[in-house]
Amino acid sequence: MFTHHCLAYTSFNFDKVVTVGPWPTILLCATLFLLTLLVVPFRRKFDLLFRSLYSQRHFSLMMREGRVLQERFFIFTLIFDTLVFALGVLIIMQHYDNILAQKMHVMLLFLLLFAVMMAMFWVKYLVNIIYTNLFEHPKELYPMSLYKFIFVTDAAILLFPFLILVQFTHHFFWIYCYIPLFLMLFVLYVYKLMKINPRQINLFNYFVYFCTLEILPYLLLAKLTAMI
Repeated sequence: MFTHHCLAYTSFNFDKVVTVGPWPTILLCATLFLLTLLVVPFRRKFDLLFRSLYSQRHFSLMMREGRVLQERFFIFTLIFDTLVFALGVLIIMQHYDNILAQKMHVMLLFLLLFAVMMAMFWVKYLVNIIYTNLFEHPKELYPMSLYKFIFVTDAAILLFPFLILVQFTHHFFWIYCYIPLFLMLFVLYVYKLMKINPRQINLFNYFVYFCTLEILPYLLLAKLTAMI
């Protein structure tokens, strides 16, 4: 008597529904707007900056531009770079359900990541000054800092479209596609640093400097994030 009835069968699913908040999209739009403000008035300088890691001629032209690291262009570009990397770390933390991403508001966590990465950049710049003066290489400070700035900017520009793909396609594997590009940039960056003054460089001092300044902070940050 209960088999022939008109009631529709309804199944209940208690699986977790993944919802994408609007904040990453808003941050992507703000970062794109900042990139537009950089490219339009500083088109030539931005083009030189992007090509300088691959071409020695473009790097020489960049050196002739004067003290680029003391101009407004440097500050705005550094803000763009930090925004991109902070947003990338935020997306990674959300993907792996980090406890900070679960308990903190998205914007608060993003501002925290932005502040930490900006502080890391300036601390490393200060250590660069100490290193070049300690080992009597003050002339290498500016090209080393400029190469660092170029590498960070190139890495951020390449990462930005991958973050857009992750956000709007909801496929995290685009981040894995970015990793080989980042490693290629990193190897090229190390090679360019080694060519600044190959005759006077002490390989042991440089190895200690590079491991402690360029690799160790990121390993500690990743380990701390994974432990929280």
